[in-house]
Amino acid sequence: MTDTLGPVVLRHGLMECVVAPHIGGSIARLTLWSDDGPLHLLRPAPGGALDGGSAADLACFPLVPFSNRIAGGRFRFQGRDVALPLNHPGCPHPLHGHGWDHPWTVEAQDDTSLRLGYRHDADAWPWAYRAAQTIVVRPDGLEVRLDLMNDGDSPMPAGLGLHPYLPKPPGTRLTAAVGSVWLGDATLLPRERALVPDSWGFPGGRTMDDVVVDNGFPGWDGRAAVDWPHLGCRLVVEADPLFGHLVVYAPRGEDYLCVEPVSHMTDAVNHAEEADAGLRALPPGASLSGTVRLRLEALD
Repeated sequence: MTDTLGPVVLRHGLMECVVAPHIGGSIARLTLWSDDGPLHLLRPAPGGALDGGSAADLACFPLVPFSNRIAGGRFRFQGRDVALPLNHPGCPHPLHGHGWDHPWTVEAQDDTSLRLGYRHDADAWPWAYRAAQTIVVRPDGLEVRLDLMNDGDSPMPAGLGLHPYLPKPPGTRLTAAVGSVWLGDATLLPRERALVPDSWGFPGGRTMDDVVVDNGFPGWDGRAAVDWPHLGCRLVVEADPLFGHLVVYAPRGEDYLCVEPVSHMTDAVNHAEEADAGLRALPPGASLSGTVRLRLEALD
């Protein structure tokens, strides 16, 4: 087990993945190299970002032990009141858990794979836990396995997710079979469940040029496709059944979108009344695991 002060490069054939354990255990770049030049499957980190930037500036980061927001950082779980500090400028709610905001340790490594670990001692989040990522480069993409282990002495609310940033050149099309959508309030907390608007239409495929969205979609079937017609290829996002929710984030005026497999709805700890909220109560000593795969395909 070693501390890592800089990036780690993994390769399998022409596929290259640059990982930044020191910046939230993030992926900085996933690139297919060819005679035609680089094809970036994830939004590459800008110059200088690996010298100490934020995980949000990189290509992909893990979400542990929860995804998205917890309202005001406050919730009650099995008789225990919890109050979490804010962790992201401009956001009135704690965001994306702890892993993305701390360095990870290299636990094992070879040419094509890397295992990273993160340990969290009990603090305002009153459960000690460990997390791990196993990142494996394939000739056609990437596989990321996430593990979360409760080291505390009482059940812990537990969730996992992955936050990839995908290039969004003109004509990019997203297809994802989802059951419904949570409409949000002004601070992006879930307010009302609704049918997916026709103006989005992700189940049937939607060109993303003019779509602005930052919402959670329950009832996801575990597969999404991002088509890049001008390149003649698509990136398929596949996830284990644990990840029954999809967050789609496409901000106005940006050349990227995020297609995030997550295990639970936003603010799940405050929505226990929802049968499909996805919240897990992880017993002491137990673990939660799931794998997400990114796979490049040619368009028909």
